[in-house]
Amino acid sequence: MDVGRLLVFPAACLVAVLGLCAYGEEGAQSPAAPAKAAETPQPKIHACTGAGRWYPADADKLGEMLDAFLANQPPIPQAPVALIAPHAGYQYSGAVAGRAYAALKGRTYRRVILMGPSHQAPLRGASVLRVDAYDTPLGRIFVDIEARDALLKSSVVKEQPAAHANEHSVENQLPFLQRTIKDFKMVEVLVGDLSPSDRDALVAAVRPLVDQGTLMVVSSDFCHYGPAYGYVPFKDDVPRQLAALNAAATQEILQVDVAGWDNFLGETHDTICGRSPIGVLLKVLEPVDDVEGLRVGFDMSGHLMGDYTNSVTYASFVFWRAGEGLTPAEQETLLGIARESAVTFLKTGKAPEISAERRDLTPALRAPGAAFVTLKNGGRLRGCVGHIVAYKPLFASVVENACHACQDPRFTDEPITEKEAGDLSIEISVLTPMRRLADPQKVRVGKDGLMMAKGANRGLLLPQVPTEQGWTREQFLQGTCRKAGLPLDAWKDKDTEIYRFGAQVFGEEKPNQAGAK
Repeated sequence: MDVGRLLVFPAACLVAVLGLCAYGEEGAQSPAAPAKAAETPQPKIHACTGAGRWYPADADKLGEMLDAFLANQPPIPQAPVALIAPHAGYQYSGAVAGRAYAALKGRTYRRVILMGPSHQAPLRGASVLRVDAYDTPLGRIFVDIEARDALLKSSVVKEQPAAHANEHSVENQLPFLQRTIKDFKMVEVLVGDLSPSDRDALVAAVRPLVDQGTLMVVSSDFCHYGPAYGYVPFKDDVPRQLAALNAAATQEILQVDVAGWDNFLGETHDTICGRSPIGVLLKVLEPVDDVEGLRVGFDMSGHLMGDYTNSVTYASFVFWRAGEGLTPAEQETLLGIARESAVTFLKTGKAPEISAERRDLTPALRAPGAAFVTLKNGGRLRGCVGHIVAYKPLFASVVENACHACQDPRFTDEPITEKEAGDLSIEISVLTPMRRLADPQKVRVGKDGLMMAKGANRGLLLPQVPTEQGWTREQFLQGTCRKAGLPLDAWKDKDTEIYRFGAQVFGEEKPNQAGAK
């Protein structure tokens, strides 16, 4: 049972529900009416039972609570394609969930595929209910019948009603969806234990349903720590270690690394209740090269309650597709920011303050991004420094790395000076997320960047490097090994991790002489 289940289901509501079931709307049994020919079948409605327990039963109070959770919209540059959100009582995890759902405001979707774990009954494979709609205090959500029936054709999807009875993992997401995207149809999928072949089969059933008008939502809390959950892998500095554990899980999720996710669960035995639906989501997203993600919310019940004896971690994520990347105007803005940063740093030793009042900082530039800044003089490299993980706004990554490139440690004996600023040309590489590469023969020279990792050794080369050097695929792999301080054939070692990434590369046509003033 999740921490946060403290609200009590009102006895009056229970009596009312039982009374309605037994006696109908008037409260008294009616005599049997003669059968009518060709009566219209009544819709089959699934009544959500969480109202009054996990969130307010009163529609107005529930709406006010949701609006508070949804007040701060994260800097997501494109329409989300998927969310991961927690499902504990709203007073505990609602704010974290709201950070993800706020990214949906102003967006429209035709279909929502909602996946979550079963807490109520053991479940093997997946279950979908043959119902027509779901009821919440905010109204009725209609089921996408076509999608529901398509999923039920899968060998791993069955209707298992016991798993859906009182299942809060999925039901707690419904009011958030109603408050943000409003008009949509939904199919709810409970995902239980899956073998690798089961997961492949479920992914094969889900993937054809995912189009531009579809949003995928996974409901999951994260680590359930403490004796109550049978998981006490550490006892010292619990808040820090729980945060580090979630950071490790977050890395695999944001890299859409299915093998890494499986390895993480196998090594840590982390008690993530939605581990199976998260694995399905990552497997669905895996072939999509331009998917980017961000953890937008994080908290722990131990922090909220001031007691980490038993604590549940809450985290929320948003995924979107980068598409064609930055527009020409956004590229020009970033190049201007990079030049201003380099010149200011060479003059003062400090980075400039970049504000929306002085620069057109679009949502894409304010969204988290990882960028490398390359400085050259007459075609000769003078500095190249960057981030490989998007942990700050893209424009801030450019500011920081333009300054650091002026002090590239490879050029300590011949540092860039203020007099040289006007002769510098600037190139920016905006990176896509790292993806683990199982087969080195799939490296695409001229399109992929590479990172090699083994032990403490790390080395990265941007996608443009092998093209500039005229390298073959094998030479590119060897060059990346060399950059990591590894033997040239280390890419053949099964213990060497290989990651590939893409980059949108753009630069100044010629040095800006005015930048030296």
